Amino acid sequence: PGAGHHRGHERSSEGGMTQASASPAATPGGGAELSESRKRWLTFLIKGRSFAVLGVLAVLIVFFSLGTENFATPESFRSITVNAALLAIIACGEGIVILTRNYDISIGSILGLAAYVSYDWGQLYPEFSMVLVPAIAIGIGIVCGAINGLLVAYARIPSIAATLGTLSVFRGVLFIYGDGRIVTPENIPRWAQDLVSTQVFGAVASLVIIATVTIAVAALFLRYFSIGRQIYAVGSNPDAAPFYGLDQRGVVFRAYVLCGLLAGFAGFLFGAQVSYIIQYAGQNMELLAIAAVVIGGISVLGGTGHIFGAAFGALTLATIDNGLIQMQLPEFARLVIQGGVIILAVMLDAVVQRQARSILRSMRRRG
Repeated sequence: PGAGHHRGHERSSEGGMTQASASPAATPGGGAELSESRKRWLTFLIKGRSFAVLGVLAVLIVFFSLGTENFATPESFRSITVNAALLAIIACGEGIVILTRNYDISIGSILGLAAYVSYDWGQLYPEFSMVLVPAIAIGIGIVCGAINGLLVAYARIPSIAATLGTLSVFRGVLFIYGDGRIVTPENIPRWAQDLVSTQVFGAVASLVIIATVTIAVAALFLRYFSIGRQIYAVGSNPDAAPFYGLDQRGVVFRAYVLCGLLAGFAGFLFGAQVSYIIQYAGQNMELLAIAAVVIGGISVLGGTGHIFGAAFGALTLATIDNGLIQMQLPEFARLVIQGGVIILAVMLDAVVQRQARSILRSMRRRG
């Protein structure tokens, strides 16, 4: 459906759309060269924003390694990657929705509901748990994502208001269903615990490998499948999407379904990792997911960014948290620092967007 859209636009390697694909302006005195220079600078802004977080991550590693005794150890890095793994999957789902210029504030509640209900049913039918538990978790995620998609895409409720409401609804459903009960380690199948805790080559947790594969598949999906390209297109210019044959509502709906699917899958892994699943499971995960997405370079204005950037954002947050704990800073100080990092990331995103818009306006005037 979006073929006509892509013939008329140039898309960056992260999938971001620009309207700079027209031939350079042949203005006197080197106008074409100037236009090419601006296009290169625009490409650098869009690409560099997503992967600049790697430089920040390297600086943090050096800083904490010099400032603490036990940070630069295999145990510390293993702890960081394990803590970042689930958040990276959640951030991946949140990033898909944010690419469409929307948000999912309910993603933490979806994770908690999927984790609790799936393992609760798994203990009732232990002989089928290997199929039943992940199927129920992912199914709950898809249903919850579809509900969010219907509210945002078709009922036209602003995404923050809609998903803030479903955050409470999904959490309330979990409280009603759980009725004060706790899913204990005895109710978690051994195969599920082994799935996330096995050490591969004695160094890398299997949970980290699962998260890496999941994010890679999501990135390839967005890069090479039509729905992925349409998600970027809609986020780049929602008003223009219908003129190019794109079903804007359908694209946003499917983005929420994908987000719910990933949240449900993360809920399945979460339950296996923590063993004790309570009604508050996944609380505040939505805030961390949005923070990881923003830090990772996915624009809050939609249309630009890379899913890998969201994963690196999750790794950055886990690194900051681990380093600050080892520095023995109190909880409130860690919250202040983490909040400051998020604010700086949003400010940087605003600067990049202004620069990109300025370059595009200049190129349109010349061409």
